[in-house]
Amino acid sequence: MQRRQYVNTTPKGTETLGWLLPRGALAIALSIVFVLEVGFTTPLISPGWFTALKSVILLGLWAAHITAYYVRKDRLDWLKQRGVELAILLAATVFMFIHMGASHALGGLLILHILLQNYVATAQHVIRYSLLFVGSFAVLIGLGTLLLMLPRATPDGNPIGLLDALFTSTSAVCVTGLIIRDTATEFTEFGQIIILILIQLGGLGIIIFGALLATMLSGSISVRHASSLQEAVSAVESGPGNVERLVRFVVVATLLTEAVGAIVLYFGWMPYAASDARIGDHLAFHSIFISISAFCNAGFSIYSDSLESFRFHWTSHAVVSPLIVCGGLGFPVLYNMWHALVAQVKWRLGRTTMRKMHRDRLVRLNLHTKVVLVTSAVVFLLGTAGIFAGQLVPYLQASLTTTPTVDAPQLPPLSGGELGRRLLDASFMSVTARTAGFNTMNMEELTTASRFVLMMLMWIGGSPGGTAGGVKTTVVAVLLLTILATLRNRDETEVFSRSLPETLVRRAGALVMLGFVIVAGTTLCLTITESFRFSFHLFEAVSATSTVGLTLGLTSELTAFGRVVIIAAMFLGRVGPLALLGAVVFAGRDQARYRYPSEPVMLG
Repeated sequence: MQRRQYVNTTPKGTETLGWLLPRGALAIALSIVFVLEVGFTTPLISPGWFTALKSVILLGLWAAHITAYYVRKDRLDWLKQRGVELAILLAATVFMFIHMGASHALGGLLILHILLQNYVATAQHVIRYSLLFVGSFAVLIGLGTLLLMLPRATPDGNPIGLLDALFTSTSAVCVTGLIIRDTATEFTEFGQIIILILIQLGGLGIIIFGALLATMLSGSISVRHASSLQEAVSAVESGPGNVERLVRFVVVATLLTEAVGAIVLYFGWMPYAASDARIGDHLAFHSIFISISAFCNAGFSIYSDSLESFRFHWTSHAVVSPLIVCGGLGFPVLYNMWHALVAQVKWRLGRTTMRKMHRDRLVRLNLHTKVVLVTSAVVFLLGTAGIFAGQLVPYLQASLTTTPTVDAPQLPPLSGGELGRRLLDASFMSVTARTAGFNTMNMEELTTASRFVLMMLMWIGGSPGGTAGGVKTTVVAVLLLTILATLRNRDETEVFSRSLPETLVRRAGALVMLGFVIVAGTTLCLTITESFRFSFHLFEAVSATSTVGLTLGLTSELTAFGRVVIIAAMFLGRVGPLALLGAVVFAGRDQARYRYPSEPVMLG
């Protein structure tokens, strides 16, 4: 008789519900205990009871891990996969009896780690990915709203209402940056930490889902018949090998980039600490906050004037701007560029051969990366030139005026230093409009022409698979290339000696129309609910739907109905295009198996 051998049929990286559900439930229970412990100015129960509750939950987590270890056959592989989680769990258990602050930080990290892994594992078995994406954001916004309404989130005597909490939570999760309460003065440090966590989770969710879709669309193999997210990602040659690998790369790269940005900001702002009390007291936290907000393109600032205090400081242009650009390029581009760089370094050092390099598709910049880099550079340069020229319009108008009035504004002389400062302003505003929302200059200083250029930049936004909003640079590039091909009487849209599929052109057109519809609908609603000028309504609508966060002062003056309109605009502008694209990408089973006879209609 042949001996029956054990075969592990569970794919690597996936887990059963018997492991996921208890661990997820305990993580949620631990988060509730943390909220009850730190969210109220007056303790609900004694500290001893909180310690007892946390001890029971941590013991439950240890029991779940020990049980999962003993019931598995591949124990060594399981330990390798769960090594990071076990280390965090051990540290959280030890520091619970040593230091409360460290215990809360490690416990929060443990909760985020568990819930993120459970979310990824669930996503691999879900059919309607768009509903999962939209539902996840809605749940996160709801939880953020409740957390911001905790007594310790706002100063004593200045509690936040439900609508304002919902607005702030939506703006943070959708990484928009529009605010109706000053983040620096109308939230406590606890409330600012909540906002920061919402920004980080919202940014990671957008990056992961957007990077997945960008990977799907840039791959050469169709994912139409893939029955799961795992199969879909594995079917793409140009992307990471599986879902967990994609998520791991995104999370690690995000945290590393934000950490580097925070360290540079810390040392760059250290000279300000002695003269500015608001920086000196919380320099480390401020550096972390701005770094995360910049990379996630959120636009939330720990300072009431955004970054106007650092208008010409080198950190704004050499640290904050690159963080915004990296977050807006998209992780498929960063992933491709990283592997291409590593391969080139290996080849230069003689550790690989050109033949081996050409067998690996990741060592070259793919078409998506080339289109993103070229389009982003062109949009940045045109935006900088447009804003710079727009700010010089008053000088042109003054030169054309033959009879100057007495009350005409006095314009500063256009010396070389003044032109340099205006160029720096234009450069930063061109970057932040796509779609970070920071501002180093007062928005009232912008001329009408500069505001128009900003609206165009906000509407275009960043690139797929990143934290930026807008209709995306690749969408605009595809449509412009299609127009060029039509003018040249070419049957196909071509770029870099490649032809783009017709389905891609149709998707680009759909996303552009969706962007126009959301902006138009938001503007129409604001004209009904608010009494400002039309240009203010349009600017606010574009900023909200493109999740930018720049404002001309309308946000804080919105009525209750106007705030509801902006909340809906931020949510639709953030999840709408990704949800639509996800539904299209994974809707292969519903394709029609017939074709009608063709007949032309007149154009023009």
